[in-house]
Amino acid sequence: MHYREWRPHPSLRADIECLWMVSDRRVRANRPPDRIVPDGCPELIVHLGDCFSRRVGGRWRRQPRAFLAGTLSRPWLVRGGSRVRTWGVRFRPGAVTRYLPLDMAKAADREVELPRLMRPFAAGLAAADRGDRAFAFANRWLMERRVATPTSHLARKCVQAILRARGRERIGDLASRLGVHPRRIERAFARELGIRPKLFARIVRLQAALHALGRSESAVDWALEAGYFDQAHMARDFRVVAGRMPRGSRDADGEMARHFTAPARLLAYLEGE
Repeated sequence: MHYREWRPHPSLRADIECLWMVSDRRVRANRPPDRIVPDGCPELIVHLGDCFSRRVGGRWRRQPRAFLAGTLSRPWLVRGGSRVRTWGVRFRPGAVTRYLPLDMAKAADREVELPRLMRPFAAGLAAADRGDRAFAFANRWLMERRVATPTSHLARKCVQAILRARGRERIGDLASRLGVHPRRIERAFARELGIRPKLFARIVRLQAALHALGRSESAVDWALEAGYFDQAHMARDFRVVAGRMPRGSRDADGEMARHFTAPARLLAYLEGE
């Protein structure tokens, strides 16, 4: 598969990490699956080729043609169709409600179709035909969708603090430092991300560990550097959040998914760039 990213228009970069496209000129049946590791970033997905399928309860369930993938709390196993041409818009954690009227608590771990919004978006991408033209259309559509009122200042401030701390700061300590009750942070995260702040910190800590993969020969040193109590603690988080063992190869996550956990992407994610 060929994967390509575009940086969004400067006016969108505080809310949107990138626009991306994955495609394959070859028609292939029985593609191997991709493991999508949670990163706190909801995504708009449009399948212009065959729809992907997702493993749900032991069965492969076909995804909608256009949808929002809500914030993930667990890994998704997805599989491309015979003809692959898929677009994605990757929102930064907590930013999607500036563009879509959603209760993010109801969108977590789900494909949300939003047909009145997504059909025109999918049709515009299909009509644009080429990558650069489709990118320009997506930028215009997003700028038109953005509302003037920003998302919760508290949620955004907490997201930035958790990213800076690489997920190591306790939520209670963060609340004390910001002078708010932890319940206020819980409510802000429920509205803007759809997951609890403690889970988001856990996801960020795992992303930081993935970024450091291979830098340390000792698994114990790697675990402690990433903020885990010990090697067993890190292994447990990897099994639950990433669905694989810590030393697993990025390439084993799949032809598409390996780009999502590439070191350069993870560094930019952790730095909020």
